[in-house]
Amino acid sequence: MKYYAHSREGTETDQWQPLDEHLDAVSEIASRNAKIFSASQWASALGLYHDLGKGTLQWQAYLRNANGILDEFSEYYEGHPTHADVGAQWLFKNSKEAGKLLAYCIAGHHGGLPNWKESHAMAGLESRLKSSHPQIDKLVPVPEFPVNLPFNAERDRFGFQLQFFIRMIYSCLVDADYLDTENFLDKHKAEWRDGYPRINDISKKFWSSLNLLREKADSSTIVNQQRELVLKACFDKSGQRPGLFSLTVPTGGGKTLSSLAFALEHAAKYGKRRVIYVIPFTSIIEQNAKVFREFLGNNAVLEHHCNYVPDDSEWKTRLASENWDAPVVVTTNVQFFNSFYSNKPSKCRKLHNVADSIVIFDEVQAIPVEKLKPCIEVIKELSLNYGVTSVLCTATQPAIEYSEHFKSGLKDVCEIIEDVPVLFNSLRRTEERFIGELSENDVASRMSEYNQVLCIVNTRQQALDIFKAMPASDSNIHLSALMYPAHRTRELDKVRRFLDEGLPCRVVSTQLIEAGVDVDFPCVFRAAAGIDSIAQAAGRCNRNGKSENKQPVYIFKFPDDSATAFFRHSVQSAAKLFDKFDGSLTSPECVKRYFDDYFWKNEQRMDSDDTVAICIRSQSGNIQFKDIAEFKMIKSAAIPIIVAIEDSAQRLVMSMKYAESKGGIFRGLQKYTVQVFSHQFDEISQWLENPEPGMFLLMSKDLYSDKTGLKCKPPEGQAFFG
Repeated sequence: MKYYAHSREGTETDQWQPLDEHLDAVSEIASRNAKIFSASQWASALGLYHDLGKGTLQWQAYLRNANGILDEFSEYYEGHPTHADVGAQWLFKNSKEAGKLLAYCIAGHHGGLPNWKESHAMAGLESRLKSSHPQIDKLVPVPEFPVNLPFNAERDRFGFQLQFFIRMIYSCLVDADYLDTENFLDKHKAEWRDGYPRINDISKKFWSSLNLLREKADSSTIVNQQRELVLKACFDKSGQRPGLFSLTVPTGGGKTLSSLAFALEHAAKYGKRRVIYVIPFTSIIEQNAKVFREFLGNNAVLEHHCNYVPDDSEWKTRLASENWDAPVVVTTNVQFFNSFYSNKPSKCRKLHNVADSIVIFDEVQAIPVEKLKPCIEVIKELSLNYGVTSVLCTATQPAIEYSEHFKSGLKDVCEIIEDVPVLFNSLRRTEERFIGELSENDVASRMSEYNQVLCIVNTRQQALDIFKAMPASDSNIHLSALMYPAHRTRELDKVRRFLDEGLPCRVVSTQLIEAGVDVDFPCVFRAAAGIDSIAQAAGRCNRNGKSENKQPVYIFKFPDDSATAFFRHSVQSAAKLFDKFDGSLTSPECVKRYFDDYFWKNEQRMDSDDTVAICIRSQSGNIQFKDIAEFKMIKSAAIPIIVAIEDSAQRLVMSMKYAESKGGIFRGLQKYTVQVFSHQFDEISQWLENPEPGMFLLMSKDLYSDKTGLKCKPPEGQAFFG
């Protein structure tokens, strides 16, 4: 009797994949995946035994029956038997220690890493390991079980480290299983995975492109001189040993390209496998990915986030997004950190490819305070035991480093900039002052006094109210997430044109303009927020140092601002500093004082879902993987609405009726999408069409303003951010 792992539709058994070949191949690939963090023996055992359940008469009978083949196995047919638990049970039977850890991976290699205990019978791994399954008819040797865990265990963190390690070897297994199965079923698809440029080749192209940019820059300006110093510091520090680094540079100081220069040089020196650039907001990721492609080449950069759906023709991108097997990956905080707490094979598959890489966290201070501890633990563990060099980029030092006021922070972080206060002082182009309480009408009146001015507020409703209070003029521009991305992009292009040509330009925006949007105003108003947000707002003022004098950034507070209760803690910590640091609210000393107070005040809520606490309780090996996977960087109840009022959007909608595959169409429609809460959805639902499950279209111009976007009220008692 011959045992098979996979069949090919419409073929005889001699065209099928033998079970032995599949197990050996998966074992070899998984072992290779795990070698980088010294876990080859663990991953090899997973590969050899993950499909042990297919070595039963019942499973072989099922495979043949599914292909309409009647042979000596037919009498054993009992329907579709489960196979994942069989290998898990067999390993656990032969080793209650290593076998138990391996059992999580094998039992979950299709459905996801399970909880050890569940409230209902037979769902938890503990119960599944005790249940009976068909006899394994295929003889297999007992493996030589690993004796030691390949990481430096810390008593206080051991539970976290253990569940993290299991998830990493699980990643090695599921990626190997996918790859070998794909290689058997679709060799053409498998071939698309090859052919990426090497880090050294990418580095050469990067420096060639960057040097051209530097030659064109005006070397006489202070801003460009300081950018050169930042670049030199990154180049000089790139030779230091792998570990944790911070890059503290004021907004507009060139840290995006300088951090990439550090990463490429560091990767070349220490043989790191890839560079992963993690960005806090989807609103700027496409902009950054575009810059990276210009400097590194299109085929070197993988863009992976929730708004990016590769076109059907982009096989290479689609495949690389499954396991991040590309030299440069640009992704988001949400995609990165959610994956490290997920229990699903599709999410965990890429994790082993993060090991031995360089990960750049852009604007690391933007991690929500409620999620800070889980994120810090991931960064810490990757650095300690998985060969990752992390670069914490921020315009507001300190961000997440250890201090007496923040004992959960990261230790032994090497700052790339030798003298941060000197750099900040050299690049200071603004004076930030608190000017008291202003109503929406007051703000509109003040803005009217300036030819070019930007006002940033905390909610969509505040932006709308100020905009409506301004005298009607084509020079007034509103920006918020009530406008779909393509609309916002056009308005931003108009803003830049007005600014470049010296035309009147008065913009009121939510905080979406703070995150890496390259605009340069001579004056900025900012609604009270944390000092880090104020620093980002200041980065839109005199950004390129056009004025030798420091330009004003005015901080104000709305009377009875209950709509921004979400910001209460950060505003309180910032308000303590308004008088003492009047005129220099973005100085390193002020920022340090702010974070000392803010982190001290909020340390008890830095793990709002008790994610780290659940992980820590895993030290016995009884791990609740499904419970841990409840972690989400953003838990949003927002519903996407596609605003199809432009001809280009309507053509995409119409093409859905005839398209065999809709991936490229959905990607094209992302730039016409607005997120709304259920309250707004109910308000406008009668205007919406529903051509696909979960897809809602607005095709009426009556509910959309070409000035302010979607017309709907904020939910009662809630602020509407973005």
